[in-house]
Amino acid sequence: EFEALLERRGFYGGLIRGKLRERRMPEDLLYLAMIESGLSTVAVSQVAAVGLWQFTGPTALQMGLRVGEYVDERRDPVRATDAALDYLQWLRARYGSWYLAAAAYNAGPGRVERVLSRHADGRTGDEDIYWEVLRYLPRETRDYVPRILATTILANDADALGFRGARQEAYEFETVFVPGRTPLTLVAESLEVDVGIVRDLNPHLIRGVTPPGEIYGVRVPVGGIPKVMAYMAPGPMALRAD
Repeated sequence: EFEALLERRGFYGGLIRGKLRERRMPEDLLYLAMIESGLSTVAVSQVAAVGLWQFTGPTALQMGLRVGEYVDERRDPVRATDAALDYLQWLRARYGSWYLAAAAYNAGPGRVERVLSRHADGRTGDEDIYWEVLRYLPRETRDYVPRILATTILANDADALGFRGARQEAYEFETVFVPGRTPLTLVAESLEVDVGIVRDLNPHLIRGVTPPGEIYGVRVPVGGIPKVMAYMAPGPMALRAD
């Protein structure tokens, strides 16, 4: 199971790490996503949290993600990562601690606020406070930061520990804009690739078709834009993203 996680880390890891570096956030936050979902865009929890970063519907909408009949951006590794990092940055600013931010990501800021108020005199701004209040947090949250730390250690030293995750190509794509109701099967046909490749790049298109009534950007393998545009001509023109 851990080796499968390492494989998915190769697929999404570059994307997440790149965004963490841009924001100057700890790169080990990648492993928060590993704990949340096993880095699976199709993961669904018992409380209906969805995707890599396990957003519930209300939180996703609060963070500006689209959740609808055709598009669920909780499953979009790009949009969901941006939203998750926005949320984590906000939590870090609120508590002055990445450990408390991670705890609040898991348990909710309201619950962490109550624990801090009752058992730490409302103090924030120090990583050690997390360990002071650890036993007062919900059971799942008590294990949360230790699991992230343990996963980080294992993943960073996987080879030495004897784990051999299969090498997976990095998550790379171009975006081509196509008419509404365009099936991903048609896009794959134009590229002469298995439809699974296109679905892997667009897991947020939950019905396998672009939403009706709008021009929508579909991710395709690098170099695929001219093929899609040529295949769809002389119908509605596909537009290349800048």
